[in-house]
Amino acid sequence: MKDKLLGFIGLGNMGQPMAQHIARKGYRLLVHDIAGTRERAPENTLIAASNAEVVERAQVVALSLPTVEVNQLVVQEIAKLQTDVCTIVDTCTIGPAAAAKNAQVLTKAGLGYVDSPVSGLRFRAVEGTLTSMVSGPVNQIDQSRPLIECYSANVFVVGEEAGQGQQMKMINNALCISSYVTTSEALAYGESGGLQMETMLAVINASSGQSFATSQTFPKFVASGKFNSGCEAHIIEKDLRLFVEDALRQGTDNSVIAKALERVADFVAEDRTQDQFRIYPFIKSSKPDN
Repeated sequence: MKDKLLGFIGLGNMGQPMAQHIARKGYRLLVHDIAGTRERAPENTLIAASNAEVVERAQVVALSLPTVEVNQLVVQEIAKLQTDVCTIVDTCTIGPAAAAKNAQVLTKAGLGYVDSPVSGLRFRAVEGTLTSMVSGPVNQIDQSRPLIECYSANVFVVGEEAGQGQQMKMINNALCISSYVTTSEALAYGESGGLQMETMLAVINASSGQSFATSQTFPKFVASGKFNSGCEAHIIEKDLRLFVEDALRQGTDNSVIAKALERVADFVAEDRTQDQFRIYPFIKSSKPDN
């Protein structure tokens, strides 16, 4: 596959390091970002003048875009192009319904679509150790796998229908983001009694309360005081809301996670662009309702 031209659209907090890993593996990579490609393009990549150029020239193209709305605008743009030799690898978190719609639009245009959201935050993107949750037609997944493996430590094929990768990502997000809320409440309780955060995290991580939040993100971004995860607060609200909305459509109970969404929404209302882990000082300073 290294003789083929690959493409990448969206060079933001996640996309830039993901694209960098593709280029480092020796693939020819054509990139574009509407916010400024030349400033964001990784070393040894080719710079495209537009999204259209990427899709018209490359055979497999990854998308890494910030919102559902932007994602769907780009997909609509791609579908209008006069090309039918490209497979789109959608790494965005957009929800099952949006992924299914993207697949329908692109399939009608003669293009392939692989639903392939990622998990791991920016630090895992920089490491090249993301987890990819992939669904779509087997032949299109096989064609796209070399690209996906460049930035992934784990690649899980969860189904053959667009939207199943998103559903898996929604499950992971629901557990992960809800744990930000519960971890914040628990650690704030401990600090109010004089316990040190580092001590609490060490004990929890050797005990049954351990989670990705306590073992990875709270030590890196909260206990350190850095709050520089690379993910803005509004992103986690969007991600958790996608789960709650889809659970309602599916008719499954989501009452606890919906309550976590309320807390996240209150946090985001203060400043939607603040780092996601500033949820800890927000919750720590909050007063109970009763």
